[in-house]
Formats: sequence, C-alpha cells, structure tokens
Amino acid sequence: MIEVKSIENVSLISINQGKVNALDREMLINLEKALDVINQQHKTNVILLTGTGSFFSFGLDIPSFLDTPRDELKTSIQKLLKICKSLYLSDKITISSINGHATGAGCMLAISTDFRLMVNRRAKIALNEINIGLSLFSSTISMLRNLIGYNNAKRFLLTGNLISPEEALKNGLVDELHDKEELYGKSLELALSFKDKNNLVIKNMKRELLVDITNYLDDSDESIENFMNIFYLKETQEILRKIEVRK
Repeated sequence: MIEVKSIENVSLISINQGKVNALDREMLINLEKALDVINQQHKTNVILLTGTGSFFSFGLDIPSFLDTPRDELKTSIQKLLKICKSLYLSDKITISSINGHATGAGCMLAISTDFRLMVNRRAKIALNEINIGLSLFSSTISMLRNLIGYNNAKRFLLTGNLISPEEALKNGLVDELHDKEELYGKSLELALSFKDKNNLVIKNMKRELLVDITNYLDDSDESIENFMNIFYLKETQEILRKIEVRK
C-alpha cells in the first residue's frame, strides 16, 4: 500500500508492500493518484518519498506481470514512466529517503527526485535491467545521464552492477549517506528546511534547471513497444520466471 501524510510543509509518501516494496499494478495506480493529488496541493512544497523495512523498492513485481495481457502491461509501464516524470518535473522539491535496496523501478523513482539521501550500509542501488534481459527507457536514461554524466551512466547501465552506498555517493547518484537510525530524521530535516522558501521561486528555478532536458522525457510509443517486445521474448520470459518476490 501507499501511505500518505502531511508534516508541516512536507507530503510524505511511504511505500509499504510486503518485505521488498515491489510495485504491482495496484501500487502503481495508487502511487500515481497520490502524486496527482499532492502536486495540486498548495499547503506543501516538498514531496518526501521513502520505503519501509530493508527495501526502498525492489522495483516492479515481475511475477505479477508475467501473464498479464500485453495491453495491460503497457498501461502499467506508462504509469511508471508518468510517475517518474511527475516527480522529476514537479513544481515542489522532491526527496528520496532511500532506506534500503533500490533496484530497477525503485532506482528509477529515486533518480527522479531532486535529492537522494541513502542508508550507509547493507543496501544496494542499481538499474539492473540488463542482467534480467530487459531494456530501459529514453526518459530514464536521460535522467541518469543528466545526474551522473555520460561515462558513469554508461557503466551503471551496461554493467547492471548493484553498487554500494559509498560508490553511489562517489558517483553523485546520491547526495548524502546516514546511519539507518538517522536517515529518516535527516531526510525530514532537509525537507523542512524548505518550509520558508517561496513556492513560486522554487517552481521557476526548477523549470529553468530542467529546460535543457525536458524534451527528452517523453518516451515514444515505439520505445515502449520495443520494451514490450523484449519482455515477451521466450528467452526473456525464461529469465523473468526465475525471479521471486518476497511477500
């Protein structure tokens, strides 16, 4: 489930779905709805996104999509991309409090936010799609390249390596590392620091910062169809059916 609450100027979204916070169709629908409502609110100027337990988010709940009709899977992929774009282009400050592992679509969510604070041990972060036979989307790749540069993005994407918090900090993938007990407090502290900032100024500055990348955030139907074609390949399905998601 998606839990939403307001703390002063902050809209807190918590992903709470089993042991690994995997994103199935219903979770994507609820997350999209939550962001749509929050982005229209004027009483908060920060969105703080976090997970529960030892996972920020495993990513897509692959087993739940394996036997999904193609048109339904496509709708879910479009929702995921819309959620990431909504975070990335939000007029509010967006922060990820990465409390544990963030892989696949979980990492996509994290890199869609303005700031990323991560637990300093026993966690990995990765866009590891290449290791399970899947491709990625032009918007995701553009966000990543804009965040960490071409060479780092190339290595991150083409190896699919699960990287440590220390390496993530070194490469600019995350901004701060904190002990698990302190992470949420530090993330909220950062969020509350924007309490007295003018919302219109935040909006204008963010739009100017993003002006050079905005045109690269619209994934073509062809790009999504290419992902779908790969997803339904026999050899890809054989790999994906070995994935287990802890409930």
